[in-house]
Amino acid sequence: MTPENEAKVNYLRRYKWDLIALEEIESEITACRLGALPGAISYTGMPHGGGDNKADLANYAARIDELLMKFKRKREETIRDLHEIADAIDDMTRRDPNDAALSALLRYKYIQNKKWEEIGVLMGYSEIHVKSTLYGKALMKFKIPTKTYGVFCYDGSVEV
Repeated sequence: MTPENEAKVNYLRRYKWDLIALEEIESEITACRLGALPGAISYTGMPHGGGDNKADLANYAARIDELLMKFKRKREETIRDLHEIADAIDDMTRRDPNDAALSALLRYKYIQNKKWEEIGVLMGYSEIHVKSTLYGKALMKFKIPTKTYGVFCYDGSVEV
């Protein structure tokens, strides 16, 4: 894969990475609420000699609040990335209405997270034709928007 196409794929994968990050934050919140992370309240039923339960509760509340804010920020970023990527995919069809099938392929793959086999069935082509021919054409015609929320790097990170 060419460096240009690799950059396009990394750009398109941002939404998927965002969703994975959201799931990880949700897991952290759940684990904290269940007492599996440091800072969570431990209910052993045993008396504690002079322990400061108010401090434990304050630490727990602070940790939950921190995780909820992190989740909210990531959710907003995910929605922003989804709209930006969807608009960039739709631009293919706006530039050339004949590219509607290629645009649909990228939407299936990177917005709806479908597997190649499913995309082939939806589009009426074999999985091999979708992967080897149509996907290459779609990447060739896809343009990363010049106006983004940061500088997109080859490793998938975004620098602001």
